[in-house]
Amino acid sequence: MIHLLYGDDDYRVHQALEHIRDGLKTDDGMLDSNTTILDGRAITPQELIAHATAVPFLAPYRLVIVEGLLAALGQVKGGRKKKKTADADPLDPWRHVAAQLGDKTAMPESTTLVFREAALAQKNAAFTIFAPISLARECKHFDAGELAKWVREECRDRGIEISEGAVRQLVSGGDTDLWALKTDLDKLEAYAAGEPIDEATVGALVAGTVETKFWDLTDAVVAGNERKALSTLRRMLINDEPPPLLAAMLVRQYRQLALVKDARDRGATRDETARISGVPSFKVDSVSALATRYSWPLLRDVYARLLDADLSVKRGLQDDESSLQLLVHELCDLAPTASAARRR
Repeated sequence: MIHLLYGDDDYRVHQALEHIRDGLKTDDGMLDSNTTILDGRAITPQELIAHATAVPFLAPYRLVIVEGLLAALGQVKGGRKKKKTADADPLDPWRHVAAQLGDKTAMPESTTLVFREAALAQKNAAFTIFAPISLARECKHFDAGELAKWVREECRDRGIEISEGAVRQLVSGGDTDLWALKTDLDKLEAYAAGEPIDEATVGALVAGTVETKFWDLTDAVVAGNERKALSTLRRMLINDEPPPLLAAMLVRQYRQLALVKDARDRGATRDETARISGVPSFKVDSVSALATRYSWPLLRDVYARLLDADLSVKRGLQDDESSLQLLVHELCDLAPTASAARRR
């Protein structure tokens, strides 16, 4: 049996693989000794065939997991034969592998082969090679409704009582990372100790719900929306949010902006950019759009203002709140959108 598990939701890919693994386990525990994990970026066609056609050792089943092969092959030039040339298509050996693996007489029935992938490009040539011989399953990120349903089902399976308001609060940030949500539920379950979980509990324990209230401010500042930024700042100060914390959130926002810009300049993928910068996956695209407007000289100017604001407080020239208000005004003034508006 051959499976192809792929998609941008790593948690669901992982769970699908665990389901396959659980179906192969036997009481003797020998599956662990008969499980092979291969790096698809380094494996050769001959090595893949050798592992896939090997028989299990003192066990009924063998599990072979190949990670990242299709993504690696998708970066290989070639894959489409437009005309005959002297140079062989570099994907031809893999076509021969797929043909051999697809032959039921070539691979033992005792072997289960799993291709594990992240999200794949729509025109990935390797997908067209291996998908036809596999049971392919794409694991996409859930939308808001599916995410809420997943939280309810996870809580039901754990025996956790959770209010609808708490469910909405957990998923309201828009982050579709099920690994993070699972961790949040672990914390909530341990804290509640059998008691019902409500919105107050989620707000107190889950960092994501606390962070979301800062995004209105930081996003408005980076976008140059001074009216929204100042009104949001006033509201947060009235609610006793500490000015040093708000200033730190602005510094973090511009740091993430610089990291996203650098990652995209180097051609990093969306998932790699999220991992490098620490930006939630659902915000990568919006932050990337802002990053393209900021030149490196402009980002240096921004960091100079951030440093000046910090030093003005440490030297006693301004109090925290006055320094923060001036900083927000200056950063909005520096934002590319604000500059473009003045030029018009």
